[in-house]
Amino acid sequence: MSTRRTILKRLGAAAVVTTGVAVAGTSSASAAVGDEEILLDSFTGTDDQKLTAALDMARTSSPRRPIRLAARSHSFSQTRTTFSGLRILGPNVGWQNPEISGTGGALPQCNVTLNCGNGASSWLVGTATTYNVMVSGITFKSSNAVTQFYHHPFSAGTSYATTLDTLSFYGFKHVLGTPADPFSMTLVTTKGSWTCVAVQDTQFSLRGSDNFLWVAGDMNYGWQGANGGKYLMRFSNLSKTAVRHLYLTARGGSRAVLIEGPASQQGGLDFTDCVIEGQNLNDPAMGALIVVNGGGVSFTNTKLNFGMARPADFTDQKDTALIMVQGGTALITNTWTNRASATAESIPVVAVSGGSAYVTRVMGMGGTWVNKPLVTRTAGALVSDTSVRAA
Repeated sequence: MSTRRTILKRLGAAAVVTTGVAVAGTSSASAAVGDEEILLDSFTGTDDQKLTAALDMARTSSPRRPIRLAARSHSFSQTRTTFSGLRILGPNVGWQNPEISGTGGALPQCNVTLNCGNGASSWLVGTATTYNVMVSGITFKSSNAVTQFYHHPFSAGTSYATTLDTLSFYGFKHVLGTPADPFSMTLVTTKGSWTCVAVQDTQFSLRGSDNFLWVAGDMNYGWQGANGGKYLMRFSNLSKTAVRHLYLTARGGSRAVLIEGPASQQGGLDFTDCVIEGQNLNDPAMGALIVVNGGGVSFTNTKLNFGMARPADFTDQKDTALIMVQGGTALITNTWTNRASATAESIPVVAVSGGSAYVTRVMGMGGTWVNKPLVTRTAGALVSDTSVRAA
Protein backbone atom coordinates (compact mmCIF):
# COMPACT_ATOMS: atom_id res chain seq x y z
CA MET A 1 0.00 0.00 0.00
CA SER A 2 2.77 2.46 0.87
CA THR A 3 4.38 1.87 -2.54
CA ARG A 4 1.11 2.56 -4.37
CA ARG A 5 0.54 5.76 -2.42
CA THR A 6 4.03 6.93 -3.29
CA ILE A 7 3.33 6.38 -6.98
CA LEU A 8 0.02 8.24 -6.72
CA LYS A 9 1.71 11.23 -5.14
CA ARG A 10 4.49 11.30 -7.71
CA LEU A 11 2.30 11.01 -10.77
CA GLY A 12 -0.67 13.06 -9.57
CA ALA A 13 -4.25 11.86 -9.43
CA ALA A 14 -5.02 12.81 -13.05
CA ALA A 15 -2.26 10.59 -14.43
CA VAL A 16 -3.26 7.37 -12.66
CA VAL A 17 -5.88 4.96 -13.98
CA THR A 18 -7.75 3.51 -11.03
CA THR A 19 -7.43 -0.15 -10.21
CA GLY A 20 -10.67 -0.28 -8.28
CA VAL A 21 -8.92 -0.68 -4.93
CA ALA A 22 -9.97 2.69 -3.56
CA VAL A 23 -13.69 2.48 -2.78
CA ALA A 24 -15.53 -0.61 -3.88
CA GLY A 25 -19.20 -1.47 -3.55
CA THR A 26 -19.98 0.72 -0.55
CA SER A 27 -20.82 4.29 0.34
CA SER A 28 -19.33 4.21 3.82
CA ALA A 29 -16.47 6.59 4.54
CA SER A 30 -14.60 3.78 6.32
CA ALA A 31 -14.03 2.09 2.96
CA ALA A 32 -11.93 5.02 1.66
CA VAL A 33 -8.50 4.67 3.20
CA GLY A 34 -5.78 7.34 3.29
CA ASP A 35 -5.41 9.28 0.05
CA GLU A 36 -7.15 6.75 -2.22
CA GLU A 37 -9.71 7.65 -4.87
CA ILE A 38 -13.47 7.76 -4.46
CA LEU A 39 -15.10 5.74 -7.24
CA LEU A 40 -18.42 7.23 -8.36
CA ASP A 41 -19.83 3.82 -9.22
CA SER A 42 -19.22 2.50 -5.72
CA PHE A 43 -22.41 4.33 -4.71
CA THR A 44 -26.00 3.48 -5.58
CA GLY A 45 -28.79 5.52 -7.15
CA THR A 46 -28.89 7.90 -10.09
CA ASP A 47 -25.71 9.58 -11.30
CA ASP A 48 -26.71 12.74 -9.43
CA GLN A 49 -27.30 10.76 -6.23
CA LYS A 50 -23.96 9.01 -6.64
CA LEU A 51 -22.19 12.32 -7.16
CA THR A 52 -23.86 13.84 -4.08
CA ALA A 53 -22.56 10.98 -1.95
CA ALA A 54 -19.10 11.17 -3.50
CA LEU A 55 -18.90 14.93 -3.00
CA ASP A 56 -19.92 14.56 0.65
CA MET A 57 -17.12 12.06 1.16
CA ALA A 58 -14.58 14.17 -0.71
CA ARG A 59 -15.51 17.34 1.16
CA THR A 60 -14.89 15.75 4.56
CA SER A 61 -11.79 13.75 3.61
CA SER A 62 -8.35 14.82 4.76
CA PRO A 63 -6.38 15.05 2.61
CA ARG A 64 -8.99 15.65 -0.08
CA ARG A 65 -9.54 12.52 -2.17
CA PRO A 66 -10.42 12.77 -5.89
CA ILE A 67 -13.67 11.48 -7.35
CA ARG A 68 -13.06 9.11 -10.26
CA LEU A 69 -15.74 8.69 -12.96
CA ALA A 70 -16.06 5.48 -14.97
CA ALA A 71 -15.40 4.75 -18.65
CA ARG A 72 -19.09 5.10 -19.52
CA SER A 73 -21.72 7.75 -20.18
CA HIS A 74 -22.91 9.81 -17.19
CA SER A 75 -25.77 12.29 -16.81
CA PHE A 76 -25.89 15.13 -14.26
CA SER A 77 -28.57 17.79 -13.77
CA GLN A 78 -27.83 19.25 -10.35
CA THR A 79 -25.82 22.44 -9.82
CA ARG A 80 -22.78 21.85 -7.58
CA THR A 81 -20.98 24.38 -5.37
CA THR A 82 -17.23 24.03 -5.65
CA PHE A 83 -14.96 23.71 -2.61
CA SER A 84 -11.20 23.79 -2.11
CA GLY A 85 -9.59 20.52 -3.14
CA LEU A 86 -12.51 19.33 -5.29
CA ARG A 87 -11.25 16.96 -7.98
CA ILE A 88 -13.42 15.20 -10.55
CA LEU A 89 -11.46 12.96 -12.90
CA GLY A 90 -12.20 10.80 -15.90
CA PRO A 91 -10.77 7.27 -16.15
CA ASN A 92 -7.64 8.59 -17.88
CA VAL A 93 -6.35 11.63 -19.77
CA GLY A 94 -5.99 11.83 -23.54
CA TRP A 95 -7.27 13.69 -26.57
CA GLN A 96 -11.01 13.35 -27.04
CA ASN A 97 -13.37 14.75 -29.67
CA PRO A 98 -17.14 14.23 -29.30
CA GLU A 99 -17.64 14.56 -33.07
CA ILE A 100 -15.51 11.50 -33.81
CA SER A 101 -17.02 8.03 -33.40
CA GLY A 102 -16.43 4.52 -34.66
CA THR A 103 -13.07 4.21 -32.95
CA GLY A 104 -13.77 1.02 -31.05
CA GLY A 105 -14.66 2.87 -27.86
CA ALA A 106 -11.28 4.59 -27.61
CA LEU A 107 -12.68 8.10 -28.15
CA PRO A 108 -14.16 9.52 -26.08
CA GLN A 109 -13.65 7.36 -23.01
CA CYS A 110 -15.75 9.31 -20.52
CA ASN A 111 -18.91 11.18 -21.54
CA VAL A 112 -20.83 13.46 -19.17
CA THR A 113 -24.12 14.93 -20.35
CA LEU A 114 -25.12 18.05 -18.40
CA ASN A 115 -28.74 19.17 -18.18
CA CYS A 116 -28.14 22.45 -16.35
CA GLY A 117 -28.53 26.17 -16.96
CA ASN A 118 -25.96 28.94 -16.96
CA GLY A 119 -24.73 31.63 -14.60
CA ALA A 120 -25.78 30.67 -11.08
CA SER A 121 -27.47 27.58 -12.56
CA SER A 122 -24.29 26.21 -14.15
CA TRP A 123 -23.02 22.74 -13.30
CA LEU A 124 -20.12 23.99 -11.16
CA VAL A 125 -20.56 27.30 -9.31
CA GLY A 126 -18.05 29.07 -7.10
CA THR A 127 -19.65 30.98 -4.23
CA ALA A 128 -16.40 31.89 -2.42
CA THR A 129 -12.68 31.89 -3.17
CA THR A 130 -11.67 28.27 -3.71
CA TYR A 131 -8.26 26.65 -4.03
CA ASN A 132 -6.99 23.67 -6.01
CA VAL A 133 -10.12 22.60 -7.89
CA MET A 134 -9.38 20.11 -10.66
CA VAL A 135 -11.44 18.58 -13.50
CA SER A 136 -9.66 16.29 -15.94
CA GLY A 137 -10.11 13.84 -18.80
CA ILE A 138 -13.85 14.21 -19.55
CA THR A 139 -15.98 14.96 -22.61
CA PHE A 140 -18.95 17.13 -21.62
CA LYS A 141 -22.13 17.42 -23.66
CA SER A 142 -25.05 19.79 -23.19
CA SER A 143 -28.52 18.31 -23.45
CA ASN A 144 -30.29 21.65 -23.88
CA ALA A 145 -27.97 24.20 -25.58
CA VAL A 146 -28.14 26.55 -22.56
CA THR A 147 -25.69 24.78 -20.26
CA GLN A 148 -22.61 26.39 -18.72
CA PHE A 149 -19.82 24.23 -17.32
CA TYR A 150 -18.28 26.42 -14.57
CA HIS A 151 -19.27 29.82 -13.18
CA HIS A 152 -17.17 31.74 -10.66
CA PRO A 153 -18.11 35.46 -10.67
CA PHE A 154 -15.82 38.16 -9.32
CA SER A 155 -18.45 38.97 -6.67
CA ALA A 156 -17.76 35.52 -5.16
CA GLY A 157 -13.99 35.90 -5.04
CA THR A 158 -11.70 33.93 -7.33
CA SER A 159 -11.05 30.41 -8.54
CA TYR A 160 -7.48 30.08 -7.27
CA ALA A 161 -4.94 27.51 -8.53
CA THR A 162 -7.61 25.58 -10.42
CA THR A 163 -6.40 23.00 -12.96
CA LEU A 164 -8.56 22.05 -15.95
CA ASP A 165 -6.98 19.29 -18.01
CA THR A 166 -7.91 17.72 -21.37
CA LEU A 167 -11.60 18.60 -21.57
CA SER A 168 -14.01 18.63 -24.51
CA PHE A 169 -17.33 20.47 -24.80
CA TYR A 170 -20.19 19.84 -27.22
CA GLY A 171 -23.24 22.09 -27.63
CA PHE A 172 -22.59 24.46 -24.70
CA LYS A 173 -23.90 27.97 -24.16
CA HIS A 174 -20.79 28.87 -22.14
CA VAL A 175 -17.85 26.96 -20.67
CA LEU A 176 -16.15 29.42 -18.28
CA GLY A 177 -17.98 32.61 -17.33
CA THR A 178 -20.51 34.65 -19.28
CA PRO A 179 -19.97 37.87 -21.27
CA ALA A 180 -21.86 39.77 -18.56
CA ASP A 181 -20.12 38.03 -15.65
CA PRO A 182 -16.66 36.66 -16.53
CA PHE A 183 -14.97 33.75 -14.78
CA SER A 184 -12.72 35.13 -12.01
CA MET A 185 -9.40 33.30 -12.03
CA THR A 186 -6.00 33.51 -10.32
CA LEU A 187 -3.08 31.15 -10.95
CA VAL A 188 -5.34 28.91 -13.02
CA THR A 189 -3.82 26.35 -15.38
CA THR A 190 -5.62 24.96 -18.42
CA LYS A 191 -3.66 22.21 -20.13
CA GLY A 192 -3.92 19.18 -22.37
CA SER A 193 -5.83 19.04 -25.65
CA TRP A 194 -9.25 20.74 -25.61
CA THR A 195 -12.07 20.77 -28.15
CA CYS A 196 -15.16 23.04 -28.30
CA VAL A 197 -17.70 22.24 -31.02
CA ALA A 198 -21.39 22.84 -31.81
CA VAL A 199 -21.14 25.96 -29.64
CA GLN A 200 -24.20 28.09 -28.90
CA ASP A 201 -22.52 31.28 -27.62
CA THR A 202 -19.22 32.65 -26.32
CA GLN A 203 -17.48 29.76 -24.55
CA PHE A 204 -14.87 31.68 -22.53
CA SER A 205 -15.29 35.00 -20.71
CA LEU A 206 -12.34 35.49 -18.37
CA ARG A 207 -10.92 37.98 -15.87
CA GLY A 208 -8.16 37.91 -13.24
CA SER A 209 -4.38 37.54 -13.35
CA ASP A 210 -1.36 35.25 -13.13
CA ASN A 211 -2.74 32.39 -15.22
CA PHE A 212 -1.24 29.84 -17.62
CA LEU A 213 -3.77 29.01 -20.31
CA TRP A 214 -2.92 26.14 -22.68
CA VAL A 215 0.79 26.85 -22.23
CA ALA A 216 1.15 23.08 -21.75
CA GLY A 217 -1.67 22.17 -24.11
CA ASP A 218 -3.82 23.36 -26.99
CA MET A 219 -7.42 24.18 -27.87
CA ASN A 220 -9.35 23.69 -31.11
CA TYR A 221 -12.54 25.78 -31.15
CA GLY A 222 -14.73 27.01 -33.98
CA TRP A 223 -18.02 28.80 -34.49
CA GLN A 224 -20.07 29.31 -37.62
CA GLY A 225 -23.22 31.29 -38.28
CA ALA A 226 -24.92 34.66 -38.35
CA ASN A 227 -24.46 35.38 -34.66
CA GLY A 228 -24.24 39.17 -34.75
CA GLY A 229 -20.49 39.45 -34.25
CA LYS A 230 -20.24 37.58 -30.97
CA TYR A 231 -16.77 36.57 -29.84
CA LEU A 232 -15.32 33.12 -29.36
CA MET A 233 -13.32 34.38 -26.39
CA ARG A 234 -13.56 37.52 -24.24
CA PHE A 235 -10.70 38.61 -21.98
CA SER A 236 -12.03 41.22 -19.57
CA ASN A 237 -9.43 42.80 -17.28
CA LEU A 238 -7.18 39.74 -17.54
CA SER A 239 -3.53 40.60 -16.88
CA LYS A 240 -0.14 38.93 -16.36
CA THR A 241 -1.41 35.81 -18.11
CA ALA A 242 0.15 33.59 -20.77
CA VAL A 243 -2.12 32.16 -23.50
CA ARG A 244 -0.74 29.74 -26.08
CA HIS A 245 -1.70 27.24 -28.76
CA LEU A 246 -5.24 28.40 -29.53
CA TYR A 247 -6.69 27.34 -32.89
CA LEU A 248 -9.71 29.62 -33.22
CA THR A 249 -11.97 29.46 -36.27
CA ALA A 250 -14.42 32.38 -36.46
CA ARG A 251 -16.52 31.71 -39.55
CA GLY A 252 -19.31 33.85 -40.93
CA GLY A 253 -20.72 36.31 -38.43
CA SER A 254 -18.50 35.51 -35.47
CA ARG A 255 -15.40 37.33 -34.26
CA ALA A 256 -12.54 35.56 -32.47
CA VAL A 257 -11.04 37.56 -29.59
CA LEU A 258 -12.09 40.62 -27.57
CA ILE A 259 -9.63 42.29 -25.18
CA GLU A 260 -10.94 44.88 -22.73
CA GLY A 261 -9.82 46.42 -19.46
CA PRO A 262 -9.59 49.72 -17.57
CA ALA A 263 -6.69 52.19 -17.67
CA SER A 264 -5.47 50.75 -14.34
CA GLN A 265 -5.10 47.28 -15.87
CA GLN A 266 -1.55 45.95 -15.41
CA GLY A 267 -1.07 44.48 -18.88
CA GLY A 268 0.92 41.36 -19.63
CA LEU A 269 -1.82 39.36 -21.36
CA ASP A 270 0.42 37.55 -23.83
CA PHE A 271 -0.82 35.39 -26.73
CA THR A 272 1.81 33.23 -28.42
CA ASP A 273 1.75 30.66 -31.23
CA CYS A 274 -1.96 30.91 -32.02
CA VAL A 275 -4.01 30.47 -35.21
CA ILE A 276 -6.87 32.97 -35.40
CA GLU A 277 -8.83 32.87 -38.64
CA GLY A 278 -11.92 32.23 -40.67
CA GLN A 279 -12.35 28.70 -42.01
CA ASN A 280 -10.46 29.26 -45.27
CA LEU A 281 -10.19 31.79 -48.10
CA ASN A 282 -13.66 30.87 -49.41
CA ASP A 283 -15.38 30.44 -46.01
CA PRO A 284 -14.09 33.48 -44.13
CA ALA A 285 -15.05 35.64 -41.19
CA MET A 286 -17.19 38.58 -42.25
CA GLY A 287 -15.41 41.14 -40.05
CA ALA A 288 -12.57 41.68 -37.59
CA LEU A 289 -10.86 38.73 -35.94
CA ILE A 290 -9.35 40.55 -32.93
CA VAL A 291 -10.67 43.68 -31.19
CA VAL A 292 -8.67 45.46 -28.48
CA ASN A 293 -10.73 47.94 -26.47
CA GLY A 294 -8.50 48.27 -23.41
CA GLY A 295 -5.89 46.67 -21.19
CA GLY A 296 -2.46 45.56 -22.32
CA VAL A 297 -1.97 42.65 -24.71
CA SER A 298 0.64 41.14 -26.99
CA PHE A 299 0.23 38.82 -29.97
CA THR A 300 3.39 36.98 -31.05
CA ASN A 301 3.77 34.34 -33.79
CA THR A 302 0.14 34.69 -34.84
CA LYS A 303 -1.37 33.09 -37.93
CA LEU A 304 -4.07 35.65 -38.79
CA ASN A 305 -6.15 34.65 -41.78
CA PHE A 306 -9.36 34.99 -43.78
CA GLY A 307 -11.26 37.87 -42.19
CA MET A 308 -12.93 41.13 -43.23
CA ALA A 309 -14.81 39.55 -46.14
CA ARG A 310 -18.09 41.41 -45.65
CA PRO A 311 -17.82 43.86 -42.70
CA ALA A 312 -20.96 45.75 -43.74
CA ASP A 313 -22.95 42.78 -42.37
CA PHE A 314 -22.46 44.10 -38.83
CA THR A 315 -24.52 46.77 -37.11
CA ASP A 316 -22.95 46.77 -33.61
CA GLN A 317 -19.74 48.46 -34.76
CA LYS A 318 -17.84 49.33 -37.92
CA ASP A 319 -15.17 46.70 -38.52
CA THR A 320 -12.10 48.18 -40.20
CA ALA A 321 -9.27 45.61 -40.00
CA LEU A 322 -8.30 42.09 -39.06
CA ILE A 323 -7.04 43.57 -35.77
CA MET A 324 -8.82 46.67 -34.44
CA VAL A 325 -7.13 48.62 -31.64
CA GLN A 326 -9.65 51.02 -30.11
CA GLY A 327 -8.07 51.43 -26.67
CA GLY A 328 -5.37 50.07 -24.40
CA THR A 329 -1.95 48.95 -25.60
CA ALA A 330 -1.28 46.22 -28.15
CA LEU A 331 2.09 44.73 -29.13
CA ILE A 332 1.80 42.81 -32.41
CA THR A 333 4.83 41.02 -33.83
CA ASN A 334 5.72 38.05 -36.05
CA THR A 335 2.34 37.87 -37.80
CA TRP A 336 1.61 35.67 -40.82
CA THR A 337 -1.53 36.77 -42.64
CA ASN A 338 -3.55 35.36 -45.54
CA ARG A 339 -6.40 37.17 -47.29
CA ALA A 340 -9.82 35.72 -47.95
CA SER A 341 -10.90 35.65 -51.59
CA ALA A 342 -13.34 38.49 -50.90
CA THR A 343 -10.83 40.61 -48.95
CA ALA A 344 -8.90 43.22 -50.89
CA GLU A 345 -5.25 43.96 -50.18
CA SER A 346 -6.37 47.47 -49.24
CA ILE A 347 -8.07 46.13 -46.08
CA PRO A 348 -5.73 46.84 -43.13
CA VAL A 349 -4.21 44.09 -41.05
CA VAL A 350 -4.18 46.54 -38.11
CA ALA A 351 -6.29 49.69 -37.68
CA VAL A 352 -5.77 51.99 -34.69
CA SER A 353 -8.54 54.36 -33.63
CA GLY A 354 -7.57 54.70 -29.94
CA GLY A 355 -4.94 53.54 -27.49
CA SER A 356 -1.62 52.51 -28.98
CA ALA A 357 -0.29 49.74 -31.17
CA TYR A 358 3.27 48.62 -31.86
CA VAL A 359 3.43 46.51 -35.03
CA THR A 360 6.52 44.68 -36.31
CA ARG A 361 7.34 41.84 -38.69
CA VAL A 362 4.08 41.24 -40.56
CA MET A 363 4.20 38.87 -43.53
CA GLY A 364 1.53 38.67 -46.22
CA MET A 365 1.25 35.07 -47.40
CA GLY A 366 -0.84 33.17 -49.92
CA GLY A 367 -1.89 34.58 -53.28
CA THR A 368 -0.38 37.71 -54.79
CA TRP A 369 0.61 40.67 -52.61
CA VAL A 370 1.48 43.68 -54.74
CA ASN A 371 2.29 45.76 -51.67
CA LYS A 372 3.20 45.17 -48.06
CA PRO A 373 0.34 44.56 -45.59
CA LEU A 374 -1.40 47.79 -44.60
CA VAL A 375 -1.70 49.35 -41.13
CA THR A 376 -3.72 52.52 -40.49
CA ARG A 377 -4.32 55.09 -37.76
CA THR A 378 -7.22 57.53 -37.35
CA ALA A 379 -6.54 58.30 -33.67
CA GLY A 380 -4.32 57.04 -30.89
CA ALA A 381 -0.72 56.01 -31.55
CA LEU A 382 0.76 53.61 -34.10
CA VAL A 383 4.42 52.60 -34.24
CA SER A 384 5.35 50.19 -37.03
CA ASP A 385 8.43 48.87 -38.87
CA THR A 386 9.25 48.53 -42.55
CA SER A 387 7.47 45.16 -42.93
CA VAL A 388 4.18 47.08 -43.37
CA ARG A 389 3.01 50.20 -45.15
CA ALA A 390 1.36 52.76 -42.89
CA ALA A 391 -1.46 55.10 -43.81
